[in-house]
Amino acid sequence: MTSEPNLRRYTDNVVVAYLLATAGLLLVYRSRLPHWDTYLAVHVALAGAVYSLRFLRRKLAPVPEFFRNWYPVIAFPFLYKEVEVFAAAFGNWGLTEPIRELETALFAGQPSIYLSELLPFVFLSEFIHFCYLSHVFILPSIGGYWYHTRRETAFRELIYLVSITLAASYLFFILFPVDSPFYLSKPPGKQLSGHFFYELVHFVSDRGGARGGAFPSTHVSITTVIWLVAWRQQRKIAYWLTPIAAGLIFATVYGRFHYVLDVIAGLALAGVIVGAYGLWSGKSSSTPKT
Repeated sequence: MTSEPNLRRYTDNVVVAYLLATAGLLLVYRSRLPHWDTYLAVHVALAGAVYSLRFLRRKLAPVPEFFRNWYPVIAFPFLYKEVEVFAAAFGNWGLTEPIRELETALFAGQPSIYLSELLPFVFLSEFIHFCYLSHVFILPSIGGYWYHTRRETAFRELIYLVSITLAASYLFFILFPVDSPFYLSKPPGKQLSGHFFYELVHFVSDRGGARGGAFPSTHVSITTVIWLVAWRQQRKIAYWLTPIAAGLIFATVYGRFHYVLDVIAGLALAGVIVGAYGLWSGKSSSTPKT
């Protein structure tokens, strides 16, 4: 069974691997990106800094210890914004149209367009946009609770699996970016706009989104990873999270943020990563805590 110190070190390895992989891409495609050398220097320096953490032999003071444990959660949103820059510079955008065409063939059109037209209810829109926005708070809330209550295994497992999921997704976004309906379609109808959560979600998405980061949906994959970890580690949290997670998954399509295929890919990615981890660590047969 994997120990907590090992999980923390493995998380560091994931972050270092991602930073070095993107550094390698910067070297290969340097002619396509202005200031590539600055990006490269930053990535290599950050990789070195994260790698050096393994040589800390004692527990730090509370504030440095907090950042030692939480730095992936803080770093990945910043790395996400740079995905848009890298995808624009050296990504192969050839997947966008095939995904749109396959979506139309499988679902008799674009569900990301017709769902909000079939269900133009403000109360439904506000609830699922609230669920979509909860993506920002689910990880800090559940992870913070486990960190505060000293559920070491649950917390470190969560951060490790989230880091793997994000690193894998970001690399795919960079190499094979897909434009989402958010950028290619008009927003849902006027009957849904002008309400609190709808407007707040679009405000955040306009400023926090990264073009090309649609397939697979990280909203779906990360939420699913969190739910699966909670299901194993503290099932009561999984029960409470279920309606929010279901609403978030539905919102990705209803709100025209993702294709259904993005959702399917996000679910599959989360299932593969958590399932593989369970087999590797021997936790698949462990009894969940309450």
